[in-house]
Amino acid sequence: MASSPTPTASRRSRTPRPPKQWRYPLGDEQDYLRALRTQAEAAILAVERYVLPELPRVLRQDDLRNTPEGPESWFESLRRAFMEALGAAMVDDGKAQGLAAMIAQRVEKYNKEQYHRLLRRAYGVDVFKAEPRLAGILRPWEAENIGLIKSIPEQYLDTLHGRVVAAVRRGTSLRDLTRQIRETYDLPRSRVELIARDQIGKLNGDLTEYRQTNIGVKKYRWRGVMDERERDEHVEREGQEFEWDKPPPDGHPGKPIRCRCWAEAVLPALDDLDALIIH
Repeated sequence: MASSPTPTASRRSRTPRPPKQWRYPLGDEQDYLRALRTQAEAAILAVERYVLPELPRVLRQDDLRNTPEGPESWFESLRRAFMEALGAAMVDDGKAQGLAAMIAQRVEKYNKEQYHRLLRRAYGVDVFKAEPRLAGILRPWEAENIGLIKSIPEQYLDTLHGRVVAAVRRGTSLRDLTRQIRETYDLPRSRVELIARDQIGKLNGDLTEYRQTNIGVKKYRWRGVMDERERDEHVEREGQEFEWDKPPPDGHPGKPIRCRCWAEAVLPALDDLDALIIH
């Protein structure tokens, strides 16, 4: 239950003022994207250093339509080149863990600042409550993102290896195969953009949901960026009220892939908050 005010304190309003926008941690997303781009570029550079130089030797061999065995076969030569590329591009566990933990902490701090800014404006007082389940949000996110960070070179090189083997079997020329490989460089670059935008939005959305429900907020109004990138179904939800325990089909704001929407809390009266009120 909310604490009672001190005898000398007076609440400016028992009915909350309309909240301001719960801002999105765009700066943290951009920093995460920059860090992930180094992993994508490392994978591309490894292809240039280890895979492309091996292609002339591979394409000079006979019987390219089959998958020959033996250490001197073209298939084994190509496999070794890709393994060397992966070893050069792979990020170690400690670096991936450090990056994920740093970004999680920064997004949590930013979200917390937005949360207290909103409540101070709405009620004219500071509102606090312990957050014992916060680690249950941050730790799983960190674990998932460690896997995503490490998967950037792995997934790209595995996909590329399959394409190169198929192209060699088709008899693709060195010039065409080199061009086709370089045309795939946008794959890891696009994927890291997806990871950064999707994962920051999901974490921010999870933290927003937790902090609102933690003080007793039951409902929110769906708010979006409302630009040309906005999904049609999210445009239709603009201003509609949803209950936290009854999510829309694709989830609360921030949960759908690349969702930039946010939840405007339908705040209860000050006396109904399940939190500590400090004047």
